[in-house]
Amino acid sequence: MRKLVIGLAILALAATAALAQAGPFIDLDRVHAIDPAKGADSVVDYKSMTLLGPWDDRNYQLTREDLAVLSPGEIGITDTVPLFFRIEMRRARPDFRTSGEAQYPRSALQIFRQMFGGYLVDGQLYRKATRIGQRFYVELDAGMDQAAFTPGAEFVSGEVRITNPTGAAESAIKISPVDTNKVVAGSNGPGGGQKMHYSTDGGDSWTEVPLPLGSTCCDPAVDWSSDGTYAYAAALGSCGFIGCQVWFYRSDNNGLSWSGLENVTPGDPRREVSTGGSDKEYLHVDQYPGSPYTDRIYMTWHNNNVMRFAWSGDFGNTWSTQSFSSLSSELGIGSDITTDNNGNVYYIWPAFNSRTIRVKKSTDGGVTFGAPVVVSGTQASFIFPLPSIETREAFVYVAADSDLSGGPNHGSVYAAWTDNNNADSGTPSANHGVIKVAYSRDGGANWNVTVPHETADVLAVDRWHPWLSVAPDGGVHVMYYDTRQDPTRRGVDVYYSFSSDGAQTWSAPVRVTTALSPNIADSFEFGDYNGMDMVMNDLIAVFTDNRNEGGGSGDSVDVYGAGIAPGSVATCGNDIAEPSEVCDGTDLGTATCQTQGCDPGGVLVCNGTCDGFDTTGCTNCSVCNNDGVCDDFEDCTTCPGDCVSGSASSAECGNGICEAGDGEDCVSCPADCNGKTGGKPSTRYCCGDTTDCSQAVCNEAGNICTNVPAPIDSYCCGDGTCEGEEGCANCAVDCATGPVEVCDNGIDDDCVGGADCSDASCEGDPACDTPPCFPTAAACTSNSDCCSNRCKGKGGSKTCQ
Repeated sequence: MRKLVIGLAILALAATAALAQAGPFIDLDRVHAIDPAKGADSVVDYKSMTLLGPWDDRNYQLTREDLAVLSPGEIGITDTVPLFFRIEMRRARPDFRTSGEAQYPRSALQIFRQMFGGYLVDGQLYRKATRIGQRFYVELDAGMDQAAFTPGAEFVSGEVRITNPTGAAESAIKISPVDTNKVVAGSNGPGGGQKMHYSTDGGDSWTEVPLPLGSTCCDPAVDWSSDGTYAYAAALGSCGFIGCQVWFYRSDNNGLSWSGLENVTPGDPRREVSTGGSDKEYLHVDQYPGSPYTDRIYMTWHNNNVMRFAWSGDFGNTWSTQSFSSLSSELGIGSDITTDNNGNVYYIWPAFNSRTIRVKKSTDGGVTFGAPVVVSGTQASFIFPLPSIETREAFVYVAADSDLSGGPNHGSVYAAWTDNNNADSGTPSANHGVIKVAYSRDGGANWNVTVPHETADVLAVDRWHPWLSVAPDGGVHVMYYDTRQDPTRRGVDVYYSFSSDGAQTWSAPVRVTTALSPNIADSFEFGDYNGMDMVMNDLIAVFTDNRNEGGGSGDSVDVYGAGIAPGSVATCGNDIAEPSEVCDGTDLGTATCQTQGCDPGGVLVCNGTCDGFDTTGCTNCSVCNNDGVCDDFEDCTTCPGDCVSGSASSAECGNGICEAGDGEDCVSCPADCNGKTGGKPSTRYCCGDTTDCSQAVCNEAGNICTNVPAPIDSYCCGDGTCEGEEGCANCAVDCATGPVEVCDNGIDDDCVGGADCSDASCEGDPACDTPPCFPTAAACTSNSDCCSNRCKGKGGSKTCQ
């Protein structure tokens, strides 16, 4: 029987009847078998379905006709949503995208869990799945009987902080604008649907309350009216294969209940802002007393990646809605809204096809909007895997706020998002998450972008999932996940940075959490976003946390809250060595006279500026031992023979600026410099070489071109910063990022023995094992993927022969 191609040739889902009977496929743990004999269609290769998504026994009912519903671009999707559910969603929504990224709603996994409980394997439901190589695997632990599942209620257990029991992620929080003891929050779970929480003591304790009428899903958003009379909440609800509706609720009692709209419409406590197909909503209230639109409520979401908008001028009772452009370059997901002192509305979103952050502005309270303006280009388009979130993947979304302080940056607009430091890769360790903050001083017409954390360690530390708030005094505050405490880049803490000059410069990041959150095996991992708010002088963050409350490794996905001391800049002289200090008073860390090149014993003290040590109380100190190595007590000033120094241009390939004045062009730095070097000679161009920077084509696609040379920066080995021409070979004291080699991040962390698997300490590490090969009929991209070393086919339909 000849091979039958199923599902638009997306991969080897079709096979001969003989192949279908060739025996079961055993998964990675050798504990579960996918038996083709159980399938409804003898010519469908059910084993290969794990190349598209986690296995679910409901896939056995799929036939060749069902598979034909899938898109040609299905093979590139990394969402852990099983095949049968994708097919049902596409049947319900034939307008779903069929190529590229964001083909399914970001809430698809939550909807699947809510409707079906988890991945069905041999009568048990499991919540955890992961993707290893090109195949998805269900983690077969902590299952529940299928018969015990009630649609809309997920299986959860354990301890939490704000949320209880376990199983909550994606959270939003807002403080009352008139009483900072009153706080409301929303979370995705625990259990099925969105949960609401309120606090009357500034977040020290919390009470969970339901939203009326039930049937909610996820994506919480909250805010308050300007006088604190009303609290507002939004949720996705009535979710099914077509997606969700956007629902709005009002509380008249500080979040104790959410039926306030019944005072207007008895028996109806919510408003259906959209009728279906919606995803990733967020809301914002104009609370500024001088605005012509004070207390107008604004809502953002997308429907099949077309951005949508709604506003209410009567405290949420009625809504006006509109749809934005469906042009490919403007399709997006993960938007936010803010308003300035004049009541102007800024609708900001990531447009994934064009890899840009965009903003539309309304000067009439959201009735009409102007043309979009590009805030910044991005390396990432939609999601990208990192070692700490390799399954759900880091999400490029926007958090926005405005300066209403009356200070020097009054009226400024800010936006923060996650980006990749380099071009996207399907290998988590090859991606490097960074946080970007953009600010505009002229009403959104022009934007500048800064980074609110260190950048020298970008290859060793990932940052992602930011949230941004602007304080009443104009300070800009950002929180985000940071992996610096885990050399494998898999565990995260929440870190916080602030700026007192309108996001131009940033404080040294401060660790907020006291326990590392490991990457635990759960398909939803850390969710898609966190939240933060600041009122008066109170700053509070809410975030997904995976710590084990009983000690040991992570055991749950919970929502935590944390109060942050705003603007907690390091204070020299308080006997606490804070993150930006080398030492402080009596807090010397592990330093001794001996570590500073002196004899053992003696008295080492911290200097008066907390940036170094005073060794006058030590004996026989070697300022320079002239051994050819820059030691940790030497620098280029005290020991020029051992410690290199000099000056070098600060130009950097990969920063989005084509620095033609420093020799960059489309050949030497294609990441920054636009160009076309093939095709007809008349259409070729190369920014920085044959094409002048002033031409428009050189300033497109998020890049900026300049002929002005970058400033010259000096470097000095021994000053604690790896810069200029320093590296492991000539300045290990500055350039070593840690004492232990991380075996899969592409850098020489300990500056000993080379990078990754070249370092002898990585021998036996799984990252250095020969990658597994794929069997006959598995999808492949090159010969090296296959055990047979033969990968044949066309385009996305190549298989191992």
